[in-house]
Amino acid sequence: MKRKHERGSLLVMTALVLPLAIGVCGLALELSMAFQRQSQLQQLADTVALSAAQQLDGSASGIAMAGSAASVVVANRQVRGVGRVWLNTAVLSFAAGPDGPWLEYSAAQGAPGDLRYARADMAEQGEAFTMLPVAFGRLLGGSDATTVGARAVAGPNGLRVLPLAICAPSSSAVATRYNGPGLEERIEYGLRFGVAYNLLALNPAPGASSGEYFLVDPASPPGSPALPSSTDSSQVAPFMCAGKLAYNSLAGALHVRRNAGFELWQQLNSRFGSYGGSEGCDPYAAPPDSNVREYRGALASWISSYPPQAAAAASTPAAGKPLASVADGAYPLPAIAPAQYGTLWAYGPARRSNNSNFQFSHWNSLYPASPAFSATGTSWPAGGVYNNTGFMTAPTGYPGRKDRRLLYVPLLACPLPAGANVDGTVLAVARFFMTAQASATEVPGEFAGILSAKEVAALATDVELLR
Repeated sequence: MKRKHERGSLLVMTALVLPLAIGVCGLALELSMAFQRQSQLQQLADTVALSAAQQLDGSASGIAMAGSAASVVVANRQVRGVGRVWLNTAVLSFAAGPDGPWLEYSAAQGAPGDLRYARADMAEQGEAFTMLPVAFGRLLGGSDATTVGARAVAGPNGLRVLPLAICAPSSSAVATRYNGPGLEERIEYGLRFGVAYNLLALNPAPGASSGEYFLVDPASPPGSPALPSSTDSSQVAPFMCAGKLAYNSLAGALHVRRNAGFELWQQLNSRFGSYGGSEGCDPYAAPPDSNVREYRGALASWISSYPPQAAAAASTPAAGKPLASVADGAYPLPAIAPAQYGTLWAYGPARRSNNSNFQFSHWNSLYPASPAFSATGTSWPAGGVYNNTGFMTAPTGYPGRKDRRLLYVPLLACPLPAGANVDGTVLAVARFFMTAQASATEVPGEFAGILSAKEVAALATDVELLR
């Protein structure tokens, strides 16, 4: 049995410790509530930034959609100490790069330009979204309450543009080609819709005998220091597989490298389900197209000549004339063997000067041949060949992804300075459709148009939280 004074001491100790224990329990509960509140605020900021950044396309309507999308995703969200959330667009700001400068919502609508990044700052939602409880604030060294910041920045982590650049055959954005009365054709930067070009065999230099093409530094954006090692083939290979650059804008001087030979053709062929060669592609990161049929020979059966090659043959330029394809000479073109035109209209037809489509019946006027193209028993499938089920082959081994055969290629203002590692100015981004697999000497791409600024912005689609 305990003595009376021992029992008294225990009561005294209990009386002293109990308030402290209650206080510690209360503080622990308050800490738990504070951390939960901070977590909810940060999740809210992350959600707002991500949903907003996914809507940005360089237009004022994109900014408006960013505000609407962010409001929708947080509607009816609950935050401890606040209750239901109704988003104030003052939370949002926008920038061309992840480090700003940031434009608030209304200013961004007036100058949407290259804005591709969204920032959410929950402090702009009001004081209730930043204050922590009094006791927790004092614990952190504050007076009565402490403010905390819940911010998030989201934006693209890359641009779906190929790290292969070519010289623009012409500096004219749009021109008209005369093919005879009533047959005026739309030309963009010197390229004809529906003609498949060897992207390694174009050069606007007068009398050039070889093509001019460049590997793009995929990791050093314009405005950053050039890193020559970044354009080594081994470094560019995974970006060629994915068809992507690790930055979101081509504005400024693009870092490129001249090549003695093209080594990355096998990486391009991942689009056909071919994964051989060194520095091979990962089929899950670089899947085949959903249609891997090569359009050459008998597989180009809508063309009476069954062209053995996938791209038009190169011209033999005279002095003062650029290296182009046989389809690009001045009117009237000489009649040549039909096969020399390569595969035609696999993705889409030639365009009239008013941007409407030519018909299959115009082939012999657009592409003079001897013997002439035969229309007997042949016709160009409505809606194109690539998207026509009668001209499709599904990949085997791996699931396909539609439009992987579309290459988005920077067109440079040439000539570029002499030397291996140089800088070039991008005039535009061209869309080319791979008509067949590439080789060390040929990348066959049918011209399918120049992308608008909005379309280029839409290539920066892989949006993620950056901080």
